[in-house]
Amino acid sequence: MIYVQDNFLPEDQFLALKKAVDSAYEAKEPKEMLDSHFGITWEPYKITFPIAKTGNWLDSCMPNNPECVPALQKMEDTMTSMGIQELTNWSSWFQYSVDNMSLPPHRDQASLRKSDPKDIYTAVIYTSDWQTGWGGEFVAGKPVFDRPGGRVKALDPITHEIQPLPNRFIIWSREEWHKVYKSTVNDPEYVRGFFGSSWSSVESSNPNKDHNPYVRFSFTEIK
Repeated sequence: MIYVQDNFLPEDQFLALKKAVDSAYEAKEPKEMLDSHFGITWEPYKITFPIAKTGNWLDSCMPNNPECVPALQKMEDTMTSMGIQELTNWSSWFQYSVDNMSLPPHRDQASLRKSDPKDIYTAVIYTSDWQTGWGGEFVAGKPVFDRPGGRVKALDPITHEIQPLPNRFIIWSREEWHKVYKSTVNDPEYVRGFFGSSWSSVESSNPNKDHNPYVRFSFTEIK
């Protein structure tokens, strides 16, 4: 499942969130990706809020990040209106990509709660300016593996190609294979940021126990 909504927050709430994302950024040495078989060796820089151990997003964003309250409330309301049941929130973060950074085909971490990947969600609000030709699009599609039970090598066909427009909201379930095109702004000072949050829905009687919870990206088939 992939859902997109533009102009997600009222302008005043969006500008407050954007300011919080922008002001939190500090230039750092990039973190090496644990799996770099695509030749992509650096992960986006991520500032993670305190874990919402009770499943309530207020535990994560208060008192240090009040600008995130309207965003998380509307995320929850939107998912509830879509019929997603028994929602709990586990973490929120600010994430940043510098120019020339990309992400290879992968699935997101699928070890929240005892839910199946189809019932675990990543939600994102883009906060940076963007123009056509700047790259960084979110791309989803059908995975192609190098062998049965092996590793993803491509997405074909492509089913979604979503531009990272400011105040655009995207939510996807974590069985979705996706990648991010390289940023091509040609500006060494360029940083693209967003606000992200992870959610889970109904629990499974037989959840996936094979996924490493410390690895942000998975490159192998769902078992």
